[in-house]
Amino acid sequence: MAFVCRAHRRSLLLLTAPALLAACGHSTSSMAGSAPAPAANMSAAAPSPDPRVGLRAGQMDAQQAAWNLRLVSSTQPSAKFVGQTNSDLAFTGPYAIQGSYAGYQIWDISNPAHPSLKTAYFCPASQSDVSVYKNLLFVSGEGLTGRLDCGGEGVKDTVSKERLRGLRIFDITDIANPKNVGNVQTCRGSHTHTVVVDPKDPENVYVYISGSSQVRSEKELPGCVAVAPSKDPNSALFRIEVIKVPLAHPDQAAIVSSPRIFNDLIKPKSHGASQQDSIAEAKAAADARAHGGYTAMVFGEEMILPPTFTDGLLK
Repeated sequence: MAFVCRAHRRSLLLLTAPALLAACGHSTSSMAGSAPAPAANMSAAAPSPDPRVGLRAGQMDAQQAAWNLRLVSSTQPSAKFVGQTNSDLAFTGPYAIQGSYAGYQIWDISNPAHPSLKTAYFCPASQSDVSVYKNLLFVSGEGLTGRLDCGGEGVKDTVSKERLRGLRIFDITDIANPKNVGNVQTCRGSHTHTVVVDPKDPENVYVYISGSSQVRSEKELPGCVAVAPSKDPNSALFRIEVIKVPLAHPDQAAIVSSPRIFNDLIKPKSHGASQQDSIAEAKAAADARAHGGYTAMVFGEEMILPPTFTDGLLK
């Protein structure tokens, strides 16, 4: 089998919101309507002192620092995507598909200096990681509020047949009008995924997904077991799901394997933030509290909670 890179990276990186386009390498296809971007000022040595330390935060006006990259353009998201977390990128032809907790946006990047929005598909869910294979777009869904009908009202019931946790499949033959042609429900949803092609099986494509959220109720999806594998071999814990997608009939996509690849893993060694970063983060947290903001300890580090998160809790 051969892995399909989630993004045919071309010469562009589309980053965060607003979308940032930066020239970073050789393009495998021409960019109609645009002149070649000048080469970045390349340097093998990282800048010193680190220009990232102490940068001002902001949603659309954050300070920036880059090394061996040159900002080509900065484009704000469409209305329903403002303030939402962006998750992943996929590329097909002249288009960049930007996953978001609000769904996904498709940008025409033929002219990287002036990206244009082709379509904004509102379909709230986390993570909304995206991949493309031929005319099919795959979108991960893991959170408890994602709906099969892509509605923005969420899912309030503990057990609901309206909930989507797994993989959405779209036909993007008409890229301006994507069509949801299949959904595969899984016990822990899909936090992210990888598309895999078997050269001996040209009629199908395979999507390997992993979920990191809680196991859903068996009343919502039969067969979901939350106990440890040592107590029940059918446990949904410590495994991934392999979904087979028939290219001619993506509506028939289904799980064909659930390998338990995460059993008996050992936690790797890690290190904390640098001293400079720790000082800057502590100062930022103190400033946030001083101006009425809220922070929380996450894995031993104080994190600033965004107003989009706290405002809903305080109502």
